[in-house]
Amino acid sequence: MRRVLLAGLLLLALALGVGGGYYAGDRLDTPRPTASGTAGPLGSISPSPTPSPTLPVKTPIPNDEQPLETGLDYSERTFSVTAQDGQSVRLALEIPQGWRLTRDPKHTDQVRYVEKVEQRGVRVQADEPAEGTPAAELNQLVVDLKKSQPPENDVRILDHTTDVITGDDGEARSVATLVYTYIPGETLWYVIVRWIAINGTGTSVEMSVTGLPQDADALHEILEKATASVSEVG
Repeated sequence: MRRVLLAGLLLLALALGVGGGYYAGDRLDTPRPTASGTAGPLGSISPSPTPSPTLPVKTPIPNDEQPLETGLDYSERTFSVTAQDGQSVRLALEIPQGWRLTRDPKHTDQVRYVEKVEQRGVRVQADEPAEGTPAAELNQLVVDLKKSQPPENDVRILDHTTDVITGDDGEARSVATLVYTYIPGETLWYVIVRWIAINGTGTSVEMSVTGLPQDADALHEILEKATASVSEVG
């Protein structure tokens, strides 16, 4: 997905609602490649500008929102997206009841489901053609996070794993999971990103679940439910 990992995720900051709304902090701008080739004449050289001082690591403002409880009720949701290769993909998966679908016209390969107060959400993206393995996609996001997030945002990787799970269809599916926190604004966000190979070895679906640190148990429950149930339909 040589994407936007956190751009849209994911640009990270664009998903933040005014006044502490849902922040889908799981996408970065992929760094642009550096220039190569033969250098031309330098001409006159101006003094290098003084580097900007490093900002101190942010201190998040506590969010007293009540934790999202586990044991949520779920319902199957079906939607269509247009993958990066231009093909239409129709997916179905289990999402907490009452969460509403939102779309970003700039990212037609994904949808988001957000809960009422828009502090938590699930992003689901179709990756077609399925090329990179889940493990490779995870490693790339770790690199992108380090390159794209300033030190003051205090990105902390809490866990990263690869595994094989059994889907609701009874078939094995390879997954890779990255868990991290960071402070893009004033709030500390808890983010879980997962890559899933539904058929074969290539990543066919990427999803992320975002919320507050106190929601961690419920966010992992939502992720496991979505991972096992997601399927291509139609």
